[in-house]
Amino acid sequence: MKFCVLAMLVATLNGAMASEKNAITIQVRALSYERQVNDYRSTYVTPGSSNTSCNGTGTTIGNTTTASANCQTTSTPAQTHEIDRRTIDVTNFVEAGGQRYRISCRASWAGSNCAPLIQGDVFQAKIEGNTMWIYARKGGNQGKEVKIKNRIWDIRPMAAH
Repeated sequence: MKFCVLAMLVATLNGAMASEKNAITIQVRALSYERQVNDYRSTYVTPGSSNTSCNGTGTTIGNTTTASANCQTTSTPAQTHEIDRRTIDVTNFVEAGGQRYRISCRASWAGSNCAPLIQGDVFQAKIEGNTMWIYARKGGNQGKEVKIKNRIWDIRPMAAH
């Protein structure tokens, strides 16, 4: 059993190293960007409920019992709730080595690293398969460095001028 786990660990590490070896590091220059806002609305229902409470008195004389009860039922109907959600798809156009790349990321939460790249700025990038990692500074050139994951949608030679 220990050998099997060790073999799986070695295979996983070898795969990770092979993936890292296939990565290409380049510098890209931002050309332009497009931004699309996506609004979603979804609903869910919480079930209704009922609660009954009773109190009462009873008297037994001989073989005869007399009782009275008072019950109160409180009901809450089912409720429908709406959730509004917004995502932003950012498509950046960058160039490197005579190639033009169309890459995109999705900002799904406030504070996401996905953002338009400033036209003309140069960024370090790493390509792994169809993913381009862009290393940028959040909030301008003095901000914290972040790593932005982008999907590569298209690669074309730059047009001659």
